[in-house]
Amino acid sequence: MQTKFEQRELSHTDKRNIEECFILGKLADDDTTLPGLGSEPGKAVSYSAFGAPGSIVFYVKAYSDEPSILKEQLEKRPEDVYITFDNRNKLYLGRENYEVAEDKIEFIRKHFQNKLILFKPKLNYESQKKRYHYNFDIVLVDNEGEPSTHYVAIPHYKNGISHKRFEKLLLDQKPIELEQYNHSFDIPEFIVCDNFIYHIPDPDVFEKYKARTTTYICRKPKEIKRIPLPHNWHFSMAKAAYKDLCFISTKNRGELIDEIDQSGEIITESYKQLEKGETTERKERTNPLEVIEKQEGHKGEHFDEVVPPEYKFLERLEVLAEERDLIYDQNDLKNLHISLKTSKFTILGGMSGTGKSELARLYADALGLIQGDNLLFIPVSPSFTEPSDVLGFLNQQTGIYMESDTGLVSFLLKANKEKNKMFMVIFDEMNLGQVEHYFSDFISILEAPIGQRKLKLFSDKAMCRQEEYRDGIEIGENVLFVGTANFDETGKEFSNRLLDRSNVLILEKKGFLEAKIYEEEQKSREEDEITSSDLPSNITFKLFTSWIKQSKGLLSLEDVELKILDELHDQISNYDSQTGVSFRIVKSISKYLINVPFDEDENELLSRDVAFDYQIKQRILPKIRGYRDQIENLVFKMDNEGKPNEKDGKLGIILTKYEGPKFEKSLLYLEQKAKELIRNGYTL
Repeated sequence: MQTKFEQRELSHTDKRNIEECFILGKLADDDTTLPGLGSEPGKAVSYSAFGAPGSIVFYVKAYSDEPSILKEQLEKRPEDVYITFDNRNKLYLGRENYEVAEDKIEFIRKHFQNKLILFKPKLNYESQKKRYHYNFDIVLVDNEGEPSTHYVAIPHYKNGISHKRFEKLLLDQKPIELEQYNHSFDIPEFIVCDNFIYHIPDPDVFEKYKARTTTYICRKPKEIKRIPLPHNWHFSMAKAAYKDLCFISTKNRGELIDEIDQSGEIITESYKQLEKGETTERKERTNPLEVIEKQEGHKGEHFDEVVPPEYKFLERLEVLAEERDLIYDQNDLKNLHISLKTSKFTILGGMSGTGKSELARLYADALGLIQGDNLLFIPVSPSFTEPSDVLGFLNQQTGIYMESDTGLVSFLLKANKEKNKMFMVIFDEMNLGQVEHYFSDFISILEAPIGQRKLKLFSDKAMCRQEEYRDGIEIGENVLFVGTANFDETGKEFSNRLLDRSNVLILEKKGFLEAKIYEEEQKSREEDEITSSDLPSNITFKLFTSWIKQSKGLLSLEDVELKILDELHDQISNYDSQTGVSFRIVKSISKYLINVPFDEDENELLSRDVAFDYQIKQRILPKIRGYRDQIENLVFKMDNEGKPNEKDGKLGIILTKYEGPKFEKSLLYLEQKAKELIRNGYTL
């Protein structure tokens, strides 16, 4: 597209930031001013006059704000359209059965008619003419509903953070990250967090934080108001929702502003009310210092009169990850910590190369564990078939216990003697062997009450010359067990018995470009953001257990949460009477939810809805395994176009029928299950 003057070429950084933006558009109308790249000038869809023979060109007009650099530096006009070709969007069109369409031009017209197209712009610079061509890649397509001439982008602040924590960051003028909304855009007018929407009335209320292109600082918190998300937000208002971003029409924008003007709360006032209303609740929370004194049995033996707070440990975990260029979602780090606090055994799963072993080691390092002392790393072999492979055996002739090369027995003996030190055992690639066989001695023991978790190495009648082995080994609460696993054809299946007793965390791979940007920005990040120097280098058992709160079982769960768990159990047990949601699982979920850490002002670092979503995904959905004809109705239902829709499966219906919790992670997990069933006919 030619402008009135030559366009200078953008820097690599500016171009990349623009191409990481999301814009909402619609198929352009037929108009004689459209660029003449098609065989029929003025047509929004036609065969291409250039490029590959038989390819089709079509044009999209932006209906949401575009990156400010396009407008300010390139002077792109609002009427200028974006151009793409069908062969550039094969991935999207292929999912829509485009290849089998007889009339491909008519297919594109009908498919995009009255639809909203979410796309990423792609800038191609023509050096001879010194101008840019505005191409695009389709991300998703959504039904428009009530037509609008413009849509407003609304970023969501880190899914999983409670609104109280978000407001505290705004009030303290701390950096906040809007992952899908970078500095290429103007300051956003609205931000969604938890179940609230916040209004930024003027651009100077926020400041773009130079250290990271997706980070902002609130400079005038007294001007920000909030209201609860409208009841129809997820059903009709929020359009083209993708990751932590959505769009609303100008009509809905006006309605939001009217409601904010009438009933919006200024966050400085709403936060004070929250503080006042939660005083009683805070008093009821367990004081870590009291826990330590009770465990010691006398007063005064604690950490120089000050107990280091739990959130400092999470800050240390994040700092260590950054120092080692390990890129994990902050919620994944919190999730791992809560899981290890509340579960006897935690499994880190995912595709090979996602950093499962590194994450386990990272957590051990944050605790101050040292390999060869209180950290044991066991590479599991496919030859592991029975407990003796990891423990050893008693030689009946000599009366000597022959310990396995893993060194696990000596390690557990050491942990039993040094009860105030934390210990960790990492079973790497643990499902290369048959877990139910070689790990069987531990499965029941880890569920036993404290004081009864004794590992017997041989029968009471056997003769052993080593006294320390005779009575078995008590496995204390100071030992954490972690396993890593690849869920593919190389690994053995986990039994429901083991899944009942463990959290299964599935790590998702970050995009390579996203990881590169993250690493570049970390190098220029200001040093004063995170400090945890007041945390001891070695986390003792006393300190670790001071962070653990005891749940009240079912009483700690809300009625709607229990209803959801009951319904999930009914559906799962209908397809397999031996599978479902047991009382053990529900109590574990209860303990997880009550153990979400808090910041310095007692704000939850992970919202309850997201924590509950994690538990559904980690405690219940891994049990959904088998062949397509057995479980497809649980996982998905075919839509009118013959594509699987996990939200219409029996489990998806349960997870979407209640207002409030969105269960995004669980639904994505079901979506992956649906794809596996379609592709393979079974899911692991």
